[in-house]
Amino acid sequence: METRTGTIAERVAQKCEMLIDRVEFIDLHFSEEILTDRILRKAIYKEFQEAAEAAADICALTRRSLDSSAQDDYSNVDYLVERGIVPAGLGQSLKEANGLRNRLVHEYDGINDRIAYTSIERLIEALREFSGVILTWLHR
Repeated sequence: METRTGTIAERVAQKCEMLIDRVEFIDLHFSEEILTDRILRKAIYKEFQEAAEAAADICALTRRSLDSSAQDDYSNVDYLVERGIVPAGLGQSLKEANGLRNRLVHEYDGINDRIAYTSIERLIEALREFSGVILTWLHR
């Protein structure tokens, strides 16, 4: 399927590169220091937000490539799980990453930095895995 900015497959690949870049940044700089260093914490939060947004965009684009209209972020994940593209456990982690992204962006009820730290630590591997799953699927 063609778009003004190239094929959907090309756009998915670009988003995967962005996702991998954000995950690598987090890997490189992630430590408990983010709990006391505001600048580092904000940088990690921003990189995580962008990683989660890239994953959500990838889900929407992948769904569109299967001739289905993209819906909300959670429905797009469910669609890919139902089609066997994304394993169920990974789909759940993607939903959790999106929820954390929303909390970080909108600061619902404030942010507990310790909880955000442990959540990012747990979810970053799922985002890395997701890029591999999608790139493998894309190249079939």
